[in-house]
Amino acid sequence: MKLHKLPISSKICYFFLLVVMGIILPGKRIIAQETRTLLVEKVQIEGNSKTRTEVIQNYLNITEGQEITREQLQAAKSRLEATNFFKNVEMNIRPGSLKGRAIVTVKVKERYWPYFQFKSGFNELDGWYLSPFGIRFDNLFGRGNRFGLEYLIGDRISGLQLEYVRPYLWGTEYDLQIRIRGFNRDFVHFLNDSTRTRQNIIDNEFMVRLSGNSGIPQYFSIAWISQNVEADSFLTQGENQPPLPSYLLPFAGKKELRRYLLAVSIDTRDRRLSPRMGWWGSISFEQSSKQLGSFVDYTRIVLDIRRYQPVYKDLIGAVRFKWGRVGESAPFYDKFYLGGPNSLRGYEDRGLTPPGYAAQIIQTSAELRFPLSFRKRDKSPLIGVLFYDSGSAWNSPTTLNTTRFHSGAGFGLRIKLPIVGLLRMDFAYPIPEGEFQLHFSLGHTF
Repeated sequence: MKLHKLPISSKICYFFLLVVMGIILPGKRIIAQETRTLLVEKVQIEGNSKTRTEVIQNYLNITEGQEITREQLQAAKSRLEATNFFKNVEMNIRPGSLKGRAIVTVKVKERYWPYFQFKSGFNELDGWYLSPFGIRFDNLFGRGNRFGLEYLIGDRISGLQLEYVRPYLWGTEYDLQIRIRGFNRDFVHFLNDSTRTRQNIIDNEFMVRLSGNSGIPQYFSIAWISQNVEADSFLTQGENQPPLPSYLLPFAGKKELRRYLLAVSIDTRDRRLSPRMGWWGSISFEQSSKQLGSFVDYTRIVLDIRRYQPVYKDLIGAVRFKWGRVGESAPFYDKFYLGGPNSLRGYEDRGLTPPGYAAQIIQTSAELRFPLSFRKRDKSPLIGVLFYDSGSAWNSPTTLNTTRFHSGAGFGLRIKLPIVGLLRMDFAYPIPEGEFQLHFSLGHTF
């Protein structure tokens, strides 16, 4: 069959398939010249009257006698700056006692008082959110601890979160994280006649997590999560309050969840925000059990893989594959949904979700990202995107039915705004229906 005789939806699929192959299977590259290294003769740290020297050394990860490149030195400086323990970080290199040796001097200007923080973002469960009030007590006693309190308000979430992190616990390559939060969450349900309703839950959570920060341990984490959840015993539709359907009744009222989480992840991205190259991947396993104190037994597994690759000059390709499965006995607020700005664009928020949310999901996305201004040195404030999303979410039967897959395509704008961050607008069309949907959110979709 000739390509020009194919329907428009198939042409779009072929186009993005070629993009994906170009991203995942890049061609040969010119091998760069050998990078010059320096032998670190001495590391001098100055300006730290409060912060312990070993705290700074943990983030530098530079030792005397080590061969290091200038790029690695810059990465070490960036790690120190990212802690926000310091107002300013300077790193200088001067010749050592012999040729090829260097003395590295790090000079810091410390923060002595707590500071307020404003931030924004999004996650797939709660949509976009803002933190108009947050206060940080990081590195309060110079031991490198992180401690903060913040108030979140957003699309489907509001509440308080308290977090404590002890990096390099007992001098090891492990970080200890303790998080306490209390949120109101809003869940959308579509009844049999496609009537859109909402259900509110109060989610109080306590979590303890141990995760690696370097070496082999950096790929692993383990957590214990304790939740007390209270779901409304009614739905909300404007001023009306329809009763709960039978599949939601078992989860109404106060419930207790106790579970552990094991996760393996990898991150080779060149930068966390707006990455240009690299992989990000994670597979997580959660077990809720009555033996642990939960009201119900179920397991939850999620695989999420993302790839970023320059295609041509400033044209960046990004692809994602997500698969998830959870026991059908799990509460709806721990299952999956499909449709909307943070899921499958071109459809109403959670509009492709089966009643009571989904026990299984497959979701794929491909994007081409490119700057819309070439006059600015920093081309990130205004970005254009072409995208294609596809996926399916279902309950029983457990076998995948390809006829239930839905797709959407379109284009979008990303505008970097002060304080708020990256504002996202997506102009999306479901395939083959073509009914226009405009989506707003924050940050890149992935």
